[in-house]
Amino acid sequence: MNSKLIRAKWLNFFEANDHLIIPSKSLIPQNDPSLLWINSGVATLKEYFEGKKNPPSTKMVNSQKVIRTNDIENVGVTARHHTFFEMLGNFSIGDYFKKEAIELATKFLLEELKLDKDKLYFTYYYEDLETKNLWIKQGFSEEHMIAGDKKTNFWEVGSGPCGPNTEIFYDRGTKYDQRGVELLKNDIENDRYIEIWNIVFSTFNSDGQGNYTELKQKNIDTGAGFERIVSILQDAPTNFDTDLFLPIIHEIEKYTKYRYDADNYFVKEPKQAEINTYFKVIADHMRAVVNAAGDGAKPSNVGRGYIIRRLIRRSLYFTMLLGIKKPILHKLVQVVKNTLPYEYNQDQIIKIIIDEEQAFAKTVENGRQLLNKHISEDQKIFDGALAFKLFETYGFPFELTEEILASQGISIDKEAYLEAKTKHENASKGNKVSGMDKVINSLTLITQKVDNFVGYEFIEAKTEILYLLDQETEQETIEGIGYLVLKQTPFYATSGGQRHDKGYITQNNRKITVLDVFKDKYGNHIHKVSGTINKIDPVECFVDPKIRLGLERNHSGTHFLFAALRTVLGPQIKQLGSDNNEERLTFDFPADTKPTNEQIAKIENLVKSYIKLSSTRHYLNMTTNQAKEMGAIMTLEEAEYMDPNSVRIVKFDNITADLCGGTHLSNSGKLENFKIISVEKKSATVFRIRAISSHRLVNEYLKNKQDELLQEVNNLINRNKLLDQNYTFEPNLNNNLEDSINLLNNAISQIRNDYVKLQKQKETNTLFSYDNIEFKTFKGFKFSLLEVSMQDNPKVIATTLREKYLDTTFFVVTKGLNPMLVVASKILNSNFLAQQIFQKFNGKGGGNAILSMGKIASTENLTKFIQEGLNWEN
Repeated sequence: MNSKLIRAKWLNFFEANDHLIIPSKSLIPQNDPSLLWINSGVATLKEYFEGKKNPPSTKMVNSQKVIRTNDIENVGVTARHHTFFEMLGNFSIGDYFKKEAIELATKFLLEELKLDKDKLYFTYYYEDLETKNLWIKQGFSEEHMIAGDKKTNFWEVGSGPCGPNTEIFYDRGTKYDQRGVELLKNDIENDRYIEIWNIVFSTFNSDGQGNYTELKQKNIDTGAGFERIVSILQDAPTNFDTDLFLPIIHEIEKYTKYRYDADNYFVKEPKQAEINTYFKVIADHMRAVVNAAGDGAKPSNVGRGYIIRRLIRRSLYFTMLLGIKKPILHKLVQVVKNTLPYEYNQDQIIKIIIDEEQAFAKTVENGRQLLNKHISEDQKIFDGALAFKLFETYGFPFELTEEILASQGISIDKEAYLEAKTKHENASKGNKVSGMDKVINSLTLITQKVDNFVGYEFIEAKTEILYLLDQETEQETIEGIGYLVLKQTPFYATSGGQRHDKGYITQNNRKITVLDVFKDKYGNHIHKVSGTINKIDPVECFVDPKIRLGLERNHSGTHFLFAALRTVLGPQIKQLGSDNNEERLTFDFPADTKPTNEQIAKIENLVKSYIKLSSTRHYLNMTTNQAKEMGAIMTLEEAEYMDPNSVRIVKFDNITADLCGGTHLSNSGKLENFKIISVEKKSATVFRIRAISSHRLVNEYLKNKQDELLQEVNNLINRNKLLDQNYTFEPNLNNNLEDSINLLNNAISQIRNDYVKLQKQKETNTLFSYDNIEFKTFKGFKFSLLEVSMQDNPKVIATTLREKYLDTTFFVVTKGLNPMLVVASKILNSNFLAQQIFQKFNGKGGGNAILSMGKIASTENLTKFIQEGLNWEN
């Protein structure tokens, strides 16, 4: 049975049993900053299980792509470790429970997959006899039931929902291990009994202290290993010997003399085992890279970008071990894509990989040079700390260092390497900080959504305090720094790229400053304040209107900029990040190359045209389907919104419509003005635009820019006067700042061009002064020794004369202390002659056959040495 059919059977079976199919989501978490990658089938559904969002159905099924890299060293070594894999899952939120879950699992395994009933084994939590009896009731032998303890069969992560679980294993027979069921009973790692499905019965709520209360709404969360099921149904010794991996492995074989041998699993020939590992690692990592890059991940030195880079570089290293000299990873993209059901931009993925291949080639060459510098003759042991530095600082793989040294009979001090690695890891852990300076433990006292945001309509509000907290607990009165939750608040909390409002709160004629506003996990607005305040008396809130207006300008400006970018650069442009405060905005977007100056000008002018439209802003609430129909920019997938039946749209007539929770201008004309002040490269394929809005800020920026350019113009004019004291230039300016800036930029270009012309004129004038050259002949070689001023540019004089007098060797020296020597010749080796002079006159320098230059201590007796001591003939 091929893998495509197995995946389809899973989805179709549960859909036929009233489950909603949830398509596989992006590997990049869309609304969960706690995750680097989507790492489980339930990860994209977490908010449904936590009750933060209403699920689109109480019964769901998926085949979710997943990345995990915590066991990367085991990939290719074991039969089942992967960095990328697919997790099959069926889920119930307050719907069916144990009985139905076990019935569905039995039906799927026996009727759809046709697995042998007698080869299935089941673990269960020893207190959960109900689960054991339900499996027996399905016709499975009691001898195939293995009781587990809390460590093996009770799913719990800190506080929150938890419960017993049951695991399903498939027995592949004695050819994989002669030992029997004791492998399961003693939880021994083996290749005979393969876990294929884990079903968690979410039954209790844990307080994290060992106390459990039964949940009113019980849930089912399952995970079945797709690659494992495929290997069983295809009777493959490892997951790599299936139709998910073998096409990739066979493609790699085209570029190497080595061959992959699946039978080696049973033969255990050590060298072939190593070769097999190389193939497996490349195939596995390329599956991860293609899927991650397809979902928008870009190689970099941090976060998930670092993971992608590491996977590509590990793959490149293993291609080297297979004797492959040229980069081939980009040639594997098509075959990887053919093994998967996902649609990606193949050209974009190939470009990302090619760029990394080229960068790694430079890294390897630089690493080799650095390594060779630190290898001395008769060396037997290489410093392990230095080997780690080569890896950490320059990205040079430890394995490659080890291989190069081994070829020269040198071993690495691995203890020193591990010590340096551990020291670095500990330092890195110590440098990690959470999102806040301190953990606010008192926030755990808030257990649900209690407040109401009124800031879309009002910037002032009379209200009452629901929670008054210090760092650790709830208080009746606070003097100094505190945290509070209000029944209703006009203060916007930092979210969606928009910074929080600023302002103050009054109580009993006292003024309390609002320092920060952020949201807790339930969406409550947490106000960090400074002052004296009590929980009992009512309060009045005042948002700073000037700061709110600045925030609204830049947030609306971000929407206009996004619309303009998509118009000028294309609809493929996505928002990768934004940050808006009252002074400026930033916008991150993907692009292979930096936009041209012409494109930037078009984008800026388009935003200015939106301002002139004076378009009215509308806040609309509708379903995600309605939003798509009206062409709204959807930043998430439909199932990921808090409530797919009610999403908030910010619409400016004839400009843009976007899903957004921020505050905005009532009319596009209130943006007043817009100026892009820079376009920066954040990474290989990500750029950041910085921009400002409003007449005041744009005019301030333009005035400062004009002053800077005027200063540069004056500096350049003064530089030109050093070449020609009569040089003058009067830049044209007018009352329009933008026009003046353009005129000044043109002036700077003109003055710089004038400088080049003046330099050439000075060089020409200087050369005319050396027309009466004294030529001498020695041993048949014609030469001339000239003494010039440093300001006359001895290099230009020497090269110009060399081209004019092709049969002459020129020795040009400067007057004064530490004279410069330039040797230029078309008939003799200039560097050979110069090095003799450097050695004789305590000098230093270098060059090539036609030009060599450097410094010497003195010119005394130089003519005599040239005629009597110089070896001319070599």
